[in-house]
Amino acid sequence: NDARLIGTTLKSLGFEVYIHENADQKTMKRAIRDFGEKLESAGEDAVGFFYFSGHGLQSEGENYLQPIGAEELRGEADVEIEMVSANAILKQMEFARNGLNIVILDACRTNPFSRGFRSAQNGLAKMDGPTGSILAYSTAPGTVAYDGRSDNSPYAGALAKAMLMPNIPVETVFKKVRISVINETDEKQVPWESSSLTGEFMFNKIQLPAAEVVVSAPDPDEDFWQSIKDSDDTTLVRSYLVKFPNGKYLNEAAIRLNSLLAAKAAAERK
Repeated sequence: NDARLIGTTLKSLGFEVYIHENADQKTMKRAIRDFGEKLESAGEDAVGFFYFSGHGLQSEGENYLQPIGAEELRGEADVEIEMVSANAILKQMEFARNGLNIVILDACRTNPFSRGFRSAQNGLAKMDGPTGSILAYSTAPGTVAYDGRSDNSPYAGALAKAMLMPNIPVETVFKKVRISVINETDEKQVPWESSSLTGEFMFNKIQLPAAEVVVSAPDPDEDFWQSIKDSDDTTLVRSYLVKFPNGKYLNEAAIRLNSLLAAKAAAERK
């Protein structure tokens, strides 16, 4: 559900998206390889985005993602054989040499194989990505994330909403995600990022219309007419006709003057 939500959100933002659900180890490794090739062919201005939702664990300081079929590890020695190293993703991005990459590991769960591990630790270990990348974890290194009570995890739900916010830098997006998750989990889960970004990026950049400044120049014609249009003084109305023979209110002034003169003549006849 979380992968579908993030994928749909990215598509709406213009990303080319590939979703792999319930993938075994071979499928995952091939998907990571294909991702690197597509990223490289897209050019140096491309933005790479990798999101993983599922189970993950750390072994000897390295993070591993769990594919389908790796549910019964007998011990720590089986990790490299059965699971997928998260470093493989970073290597593909480094080879692609594009300017900006985002890796999100929403995979910090309790280690289900702790009995066979010499020094079992929950959650994932801190990783250092190549320059121009940001590594985001659904919770702080070494701690556990929560699946949540709805169809989506607190982290995925907050991330999808934050990415759609217009004209917000990527660093601010993750800050908003962190605040949302902290509030939803009563401070039990604190998302975390490691960034070496060197450029600016916004998921939902919207070009705002240029501000228009209207400077109103004085309009003697307008000002004079507005000051005398309701006057009963024929001299004032006649003065408009004299002062502005080609004025905007020439017809109105003539009608007004004729009306005043007619009223004056009718009064005199009485």
